[in-house]
Amino acid sequence: MMKYLYGDSTELPLQRDFLGLLDNYIDISVKSITIENAVFDLKETIKDRRGLKNSVLDEMDNFVLTVETAISGAVSRSKEQEMIVKYADKSKDFLKKFIEDGKTKFSEEIFREINEFEKKVEENDEENRRTLESFFIQDPLPIINKQYTIKSTKDGYSAKVQIDYDGNISSLFDIASSEISFWKRHIKARDFIKGLEIPARMKKPFLKKELVPDIITMDDYILSDLMISGKELEVVLRKRLDTSAERFRLKMNFVDEFSAEVYYAEENEVEKNIQAVPELKNTLNILRLRELGEKILEQVEDLYPKKQKLEYLYLNGKDVLEENLVFELMQKVAEIFAPTISEIKKHSPFEEELSLKSEDESGNRSEIYLKKSVVKDKLYGIKEKGRKLFDILDV
Repeated sequence: MMKYLYGDSTELPLQRDFLGLLDNYIDISVKSITIENAVFDLKETIKDRRGLKNSVLDEMDNFVLTVETAISGAVSRSKEQEMIVKYADKSKDFLKKFIEDGKTKFSEEIFREINEFEKKVEENDEENRRTLESFFIQDPLPIINKQYTIKSTKDGYSAKVQIDYDGNISSLFDIASSEISFWKRHIKARDFIKGLEIPARMKKPFLKKELVPDIITMDDYILSDLMISGKELEVVLRKRLDTSAERFRLKMNFVDEFSAEVYYAEENEVEKNIQAVPELKNTLNILRLRELGEKILEQVEDLYPKKQKLEYLYLNGKDVLEENLVFELMQKVAEIFAPTISEIKKHSPFEEELSLKSEDESGNRSEIYLKKSVVKDKLYGIKEKGRKLFDILDV
């Protein structure tokens, strides 16, 4: 287990190689902003080509109108109108056809160019997605919340995690759930805890008059849907994996004092809150539900290291790639990094560099440093935007 210290050997509160992270951030910023600048140029070119198309087509229409007006004027002034009017009409028809054919060919040529530019935009966006993925998969920012969404598929589960960071930044990652043995096949309630019993409804036993709770053992019920946000979870357990099957929906909240809600639906029926029936509520074993919830949270947390593909990245609720907000995103990250950089500067023994120390389990220390001039040279390579980031980081 590596330990990290400031340059003067004071313990670093943030126990990670922040200078390595900072250096990576700078490289990612330079690359991703350069790619985004190319996207801006491509989109401007697309806008210009569309404008050119509209302008040329308008001019061609004006040309036809001007020539037709001239032909009509010449005919009206002719002493042989009856003879030349048919030639005039043929001339107009020929001109219209010629111009319409030209408009079609010109439009098709422009559209081909625009399609090529749009493909380049898509390619650049995909390259930027991969670039940002390599940075955010490291969890570079303080995490506020994780929200998992897990759904059953034909053979196993599809899993995603949304990670909310400081600065109103969020990422959505796909998770390779099949790489974990527990999640590579359909999971039943007994895989979490065995012998869980839940009252589903009131029933009338044979040869008795009074209704009693119908207790169902959950062992063979299959997990079909699961959503976890922080310490709140909602899980659906079905008798079979189809939407009409008999099912339980369990909502649990581990924030402060544990609480749970249980909903039950018979086959092809709507869900009903069993706690609305006093006899069922009194029979419900809350401690066993809590045990189930704790086991679910444990197993889901094992999925987190298997996050793999960045699907979306949001800043203030807006899609960073779709709305070209990469530069704004990197400014926000710089604002979050700046206080840590300020503290590292205070503890760095040399003015020209940022300095940390790493200490392994045996107590051996090594120096980690990042020259300020390197940071400046890299960021200034993207001109004004790089200078802006350098100013925010205050290296």
